[in-house]
Amino acid sequence: MKKALFEKIIPEEGSSFLMFHNKYKEWNQVSFWHFHPEYEIVYIPFGSGKRYIGTTISKFKDGDLILLGSNIPHNTFSWGFESEEFEEYIIQFSGDQIINMSMQYHEFGTIHELLDKAKEGVVFLDTTKHDIGSMIKAMRTLPPFEKLLQLFQVLKKMSGSTGQEGVNARQYLSVSVANAERVQKVYTIIQEKYDTPLSTKEIAATIGMTDSSFCRFFVNSTGKTFKKAVTEVRIQHACRLLATTNMPIAIIAIDCGFNSISLFNRFFKELNLESPIAYRKRFLDNIIV
Repeated sequence: MKKALFEKIIPEEGSSFLMFHNKYKEWNQVSFWHFHPEYEIVYIPFGSGKRYIGTTISKFKDGDLILLGSNIPHNTFSWGFESEEFEEYIIQFSGDQIINMSMQYHEFGTIHELLDKAKEGVVFLDTTKHDIGSMIKAMRTLPPFEKLLQLFQVLKKMSGSTGQEGVNARQYLSVSVANAERVQKVYTIIQEKYDTPLSTKEIAATIGMTDSSFCRFFVNSTGKTFKKAVTEVRIQHACRLLATTNMPIAIIAIDCGFNSISLFNRFFKELNLESPIAYRKRFLDNIIV
């Protein structure tokens, strides 16, 4: 089995975890075999397909709800989806923080047990998945603090569910966890300096590598070039500004490190499958609903 690639999870500003909603099956039509230290909840409200998790391939129908533990290699769920319409809700969070809380607050004890089970993946069956799925859907428009409290409620509901089934998906040695710390350092620099020109030569020197060896290392560890990683971070910040401010799109492009509005529009559409104007309108329409 091929090596899993490290994926950097970047929480939304003002939040300690990341949640996103995707209705585009075409958003990822290539196989992306990856891992990340964060735990991941995936809720698919309807349809059938296959899960590719660790060394396990399994099927689901009438939608899916799954909790994956830290560093379990898996493919994107749109890759294995077989029905026509597609929709998914994804939550990625640090389980270590919650486990540490359970040492101080006994109320988190059952959630700690759930996260321990999630080391091999946990699937939720029958009506349970849609009951919990409704709670997940309700999180989307909540402010950060209320969204965090709702995440605890979701995990509590999961921990008390009798409709659980293990996926038996373990880590395996080809996962390049050893590279994660260095990649994390690179992403920290990108987050701090995304609005300025960034060169591979500058980053390579920071982490003690030559320019050419750094470029090879980054592609081998993440499956993408450094330039693409920078662009993705810039576009993510642009999405936040489009959704939460009335700033003109041209100013957002400049603030996010793009020196050309046409280049910004092109990259934005490549990553989000829609223009910045359409994104802002769709986000506002969803908030109103």
